[in-house]
Amino acid sequence: MNQLAVFHSSIFNLQSSILNPPSSILSRLRHSEEAVPPVYAREDLLAARFRVAKVLPYQQSAPFISNVSLAIFSGLLLIFAFPDWNLWSLGWVGTAPLIMAVVRERKFWRSLLLGTITGTIFFAGSSQWVTYSMHNYGDIPLWLCYIILIIFSATLGVFTGLFAATLALAVKRLGSWSILAAPVVWAASEWVRLKATGMGWNPLGYSQAFQPAVIQVARLGGVYLVSAIMVAASTALVFAVVYLERRRGIVVLTAAGVIAIAAVLYGESLRPSVDDSGSVIAAAIQPNIPIDGAWDDPNFVDEMLLRHVTLSEQAVHANSRDRNSDGATVSADKNTSIDLIVWPESPMNFEYDRDPELRRKLAEFTRRNQIYLLMNTWGFFASGNSSEPQYNSAVLISPAGEKIAEYDKNALVPFGEYVPARGWLPFMNRIKALAGDITAGTSLSLPEAAGAKTGALICFETTRPDLARRMRSAGASALIQLSNEAWFGPTSAPRQMLATAIFRAVENNVDVIRATNSGLSARIDRYGIVSGETPMFETATRTWKIKTENEARGDSLTFYTRHGDVFVLACVASSALLLLAAATRSVWESKDQD
Repeated sequence: MNQLAVFHSSIFNLQSSILNPPSSILSRLRHSEEAVPPVYAREDLLAARFRVAKVLPYQQSAPFISNVSLAIFSGLLLIFAFPDWNLWSLGWVGTAPLIMAVVRERKFWRSLLLGTITGTIFFAGSSQWVTYSMHNYGDIPLWLCYIILIIFSATLGVFTGLFAATLALAVKRLGSWSILAAPVVWAASEWVRLKATGMGWNPLGYSQAFQPAVIQVARLGGVYLVSAIMVAASTALVFAVVYLERRRGIVVLTAAGVIAIAAVLYGESLRPSVDDSGSVIAAAIQPNIPIDGAWDDPNFVDEMLLRHVTLSEQAVHANSRDRNSDGATVSADKNTSIDLIVWPESPMNFEYDRDPELRRKLAEFTRRNQIYLLMNTWGFFASGNSSEPQYNSAVLISPAGEKIAEYDKNALVPFGEYVPARGWLPFMNRIKALAGDITAGTSLSLPEAAGAKTGALICFETTRPDLARRMRSAGASALIQLSNEAWFGPTSAPRQMLATAIFRAVENNVDVIRATNSGLSARIDRYGIVSGETPMFETATRTWKIKTENEARGDSLTFYTRHGDVFVLACVASSALLLLAAATRSVWESKDQD
């Protein structure tokens, strides 16, 4: 009985100790509780452990240098996705490191710097060929060429920085769901870059140019839609890592995969093996005229003109023997005579309107062979008061030896053919354009040859989607690019230019002929399939078929041709609203803190 009483007494004392602990024990308990971190979900703890996203307060200590490393890595991945590396699949994950860095950083100005680093590295690495012409033909020291390249690249890279800064502010103020806006903001930044600088070089979508099944969606939203889908893949990857064990991460990643697969299946459903239909036979001449020729020597000039004519007549005679340029036999019941000869842009600097001897020789050539000739020439004001060329033009000469059409280049090369901001910034008035101050054409002219209504794109103009679209809308049955990339030597410039022409073909459901001075000349069908590609720095001729205006009516206009940049304009508007909402939220939060 005494033992039972002792037991009950012990239980009572223990309960009293628990319910009313001594003050020293309470003090120790309070101190321990303060040391225990708050309870986080398992996925948050994993995110903190791997430091994959700055989504929690205790991650503010992530070093900025690690985010810089991610930005650099992103720039390198994007370089490798483009020619001459041609690792196109890297383009689908190329923006992921930058997006991850932005999500971790979430500061406007730092993210602006991160994006500019990515953009600068990308443009410098993918466009390093600009130094070739400056050094070899402009006599600029190589070290200075690379400084100019960095300045040029950083100027374009700022627009990648604006993408990163906008996304960072949105994620910080509006929440992590704003990560999903990255594809929209990226597409908007590419379009704004083109409009602000005149340089539409290397949007991300161009890295997929040689993958026909992937790029058919350009018929709906142009190259910008392809870029957006690719960035969506990177965005979904980042989002899934941030929400490593939540359902939303898996859902977003799956949705991005479905979008990419749907785009490819759409492309496969449209794309045949080859489309070489058309009844107009056109021959592209690749004369391989040297940039640094003896242009002050009349004999050398005559020799180069003779090279154009000789190659053209060789193509005419070869085709009359019922064989095309690739050696394939042409059916005997078809008309096999060449209808159109295309000469490329070249260092010849033809002055058709001011050179009567040139006009006489070309008239003899076209009458003798009964063909049309499309060629590049300098154009002049009708008044003739200036000795300097005012236009970079394409003229069409008829089989009768007369000029019947002329197109003046609309989209000029910044600093090559005009100087931006001249008249706005005083020091710009002292800078001269490399090729000369050219006046931009103000209208579209579609030369008609043997029933084909052609849109002539002079060199750099293939980087302007709006120009090709307007030509196709106006009734062009084929687009013909006259180009000279010999300025850039044995670099990736010609293949990158070919990539732009591929997109113009797909966007507008139209065939494109690329006639170049030194390569790569090629035919691109309306599905983006390249044929007859010529080697670099060799003389060559290629003969292809293009459609007449009547034949092309059977090829429907694409959504992009009919409606233009509706998709990317919606991206621009959405990005502006996102930035406004984030900025407004920031202002209200500042007021609340006050």
